[in-house]
Amino acid sequence: MLLLLIKESKVLVLRVNILVPQGCSEQMPKPHSLLQCLAVAAIWVTTLQGQQIVVYSSTSLAIGETRQLTAYVPLAVNTVIWSVNGVPGGNSMFGSVSSTGFYTAPASVPSLNAVTVTATNTADKAKFGSVTMTVTQPPPNLWSIQPTSVPAGLFTIDLNGSNFGPNSVVKLGGVALTTTLVSSTHVRATGTAAAPVGTQVPIQVTNTGRGAATSTTVNLKITAASPITVTVSPANTAVAASTTRQFSAAITGSSNASVSWSVNGVAGGNTATGTISNTGLYTAPAAVPNPAVFTVRATSAADASAMGAASVTVQAAASPTVTVTVAPTTITVAPSATSQFSATVTGSTNTAVTWSVNGVNGGNAAVGTISATGLYAAPGTPTNPASVIIGATSAANAASSGTATANIVGPPNPGTGQGTGNLSAGRFLEQAAFGPTPADLAHVKQIGFDAWLTEQFNTPETQIVIPASSSAAQQQYLSRLSQARDQLRQRVANALSQIIVISMNKNIYPDEIVPYLQILSKNAFGNYRTLLGDISVSSQMGKYLDLARSIKPGVGGGANENYARELTQLFSVGIYLLNADGTQQLDAQNKPIPAYNQIAIQQIALALTGWQYLNNAWEDFSAPMEPYDLNHDMTQKTFLGCTLPANQTTVQDMNGTLDCLFKHPNTGPFLATRLIRSLVTSNPSAAYIQRIATVFNDDGAGARGNLRAVVRAILLDSEARNDAATPTAGRLKDPIFHIVSFARAFNGNIAPANGIPWLFSQIAQTPLTPPSVFSFYSPMYRIPKTAIVGPEFQIYTPTEAVLRGNFLWEVITQPATDFSRDLTPFTSVAGNTTQLIDAVDQILLYGRMPQTMRQSLANAIVAQSDANSRVQTALYLTALSGYFAVQY
Repeated sequence: MLLLLIKESKVLVLRVNILVPQGCSEQMPKPHSLLQCLAVAAIWVTTLQGQQIVVYSSTSLAIGETRQLTAYVPLAVNTVIWSVNGVPGGNSMFGSVSSTGFYTAPASVPSLNAVTVTATNTADKAKFGSVTMTVTQPPPNLWSIQPTSVPAGLFTIDLNGSNFGPNSVVKLGGVALTTTLVSSTHVRATGTAAAPVGTQVPIQVTNTGRGAATSTTVNLKITAASPITVTVSPANTAVAASTTRQFSAAITGSSNASVSWSVNGVAGGNTATGTISNTGLYTAPAAVPNPAVFTVRATSAADASAMGAASVTVQAAASPTVTVTVAPTTITVAPSATSQFSATVTGSTNTAVTWSVNGVNGGNAAVGTISATGLYAAPGTPTNPASVIIGATSAANAASSGTATANIVGPPNPGTGQGTGNLSAGRFLEQAAFGPTPADLAHVKQIGFDAWLTEQFNTPETQIVIPASSSAAQQQYLSRLSQARDQLRQRVANALSQIIVISMNKNIYPDEIVPYLQILSKNAFGNYRTLLGDISVSSQMGKYLDLARSIKPGVGGGANENYARELTQLFSVGIYLLNADGTQQLDAQNKPIPAYNQIAIQQIALALTGWQYLNNAWEDFSAPMEPYDLNHDMTQKTFLGCTLPANQTTVQDMNGTLDCLFKHPNTGPFLATRLIRSLVTSNPSAAYIQRIATVFNDDGAGARGNLRAVVRAILLDSEARNDAATPTAGRLKDPIFHIVSFARAFNGNIAPANGIPWLFSQIAQTPLTPPSVFSFYSPMYRIPKTAIVGPEFQIYTPTEAVLRGNFLWEVITQPATDFSRDLTPFTSVAGNTTQLIDAVDQILLYGRMPQTMRQSLANAIVAQSDANSRVQTALYLTALSGYFAVQY
């Protein structure tokens, strides 16, 4: 073979015994002839005298990406040292390289966008090889866009792909659009399409910055812009002078729904024609010819030539006649008890009144006193005759007043304090808490109901943590009800849990149930609309009623109607149309009128599509659900008199749906009925319901859904505060309330780590595990063969009654470490039957035990052989009696 040696520009041809394989060597390009082989050999020998190492690699990679490099070393010592830009092993700025040539690009693109990786022979540093590689941003991949065509003008599109990041920019025909990163596979872009109609304009995504990388192209078609139309509702309406009317504007043909409002061509109107806010709230002028007609106009912010108009007729206000109505008109109240009155003033914007008893402002000790808010406290010893006149006089017109009658009936209540006796205070705490402790009873008697409510509204919320197990969540729940200081919050949250239900029969893990309890607790004194919003996007409710992953109709599935139905039927509107007092509206055949139909549920279900777990996970309960507009139905929805415009986002349709249901006329009386039944009585009067629904609709300061005001009104209402029991008054305690209130009566509580959830499962109320969306019992259940509503009686069968008795006996005789209780008030008088019965009567029944029961209890006590058995018998029989089992 021939070996060409090049020295001083001379080629020497030598014959040597070196075998060159066919096609020269594997390390040389294969020649097509001997002459080409010799030429390549000459070049190869020249290289061997200088840089004899060759490094192999592709020349481009993204930040953070890795690449295996290889080096050909035709030397006797064939080991190398790897370096990056002259630094052995590299660094964070230029990337690192291992001893085997495994290169990792830096986290950010280096200057000049390139790095040089060198392999240097360990025996001779003059022998080396290098490769220069370009470092880029992660190359984005663009798979599809939605929609694939947009009308000329302002538009928004969603892009699907991969490798999207904070520096991703969408470009339309090379022009950057406003880009929002949704996730690593989803970006949203907004811009203006100015290309001729019918044009296919290229869309690309560029990961910007040093070493920018651009995706492949997807085309976006530009179509003709739809004309913008504006429709104002109502189109024709009439209002009285100085009153208001809400107008709304529906926009079609533009994604910009903003409008400007004017009256008779004047932006915002004026005092002569009436004014209108930027949200469309029109306020009629105070003085007008009778009548006067004005034009309200809404002008599109996207196109000033697009506008809609409505006509409003303003009627001059008539001189008002001030009237005062007091409710209730007649009550029966026990001595020392309290009763709430309310006054309705018509014909004046000033609704203030002054209260009197028998003509004396504020009353006095002989006839009873009345507060500035209408809370009447009867005297301890009745007058003769035992009735008084309650008066309310208008602050606007002293000649206008209304009256009511209070009949004082019954023996005085023992233990009075500021007009609040044991019976009044005990009944109040059974409604506002999980029963009284002796200390709570004394405190309420000292400060009164109104002050106690204010105190509880300001008591810090008991924090609810997510425990390690579901059983621990149940145990902590029971313990919290028995000993939390914010008893009113616990009671209201429990009432809300019977309206808005989630159960561990489906949500079996702590993180699937406890955050729901946190939402109820947080919103117990807040606004019901806020509560609906928090519940609707909670991942816990998303699983329980299947809202998570409910998507628009298509190949992949469709809208799930489960949450839409329960949100309407159970959380807001109810099944039938209601009057303001909660009674059902009837049609011509005296049949109740349905509040909604299947079409409405389907429309609501479509409006609620597009909600996913966090980061589009299969299930993630660490945070609320996220909106995912690509899965949201964008069509117009119409239901229950409300219309949601087309092309609204997932969030906009959710808010529009909740606003519609929250403002429905049914929602006030429906929720008033449910809350009264949970807190006070299963059979409230229509007047009671209407009074509470009125507060729900307007708390007196213009706010709708103020639960703090609603709860205060429920608990201070005259029907709640009437201590004279009627045949249908009160409500049966459910098992949890029965046991918890029994423990609290002895200054006791349930331990945080207890073993009693299983015992509750035997009496039909496994903690946090109601069997259906109607909770543990139907709110409409009636006592068999009667018209009396008694929801809790549905789970008080003979079997469950016996088991509840066994449970109470265990609490009394074998509390173990599950219960703490103090029986000293009873054991200290166990030897005296009368004193023992008196102690049980005052602590458990607040002094209302009838003589017949006292005699029966005495017969059972004296039959016992020791003091311990006497106490146990007295407590057990009293706790089982209707006087303790029924809260009235």
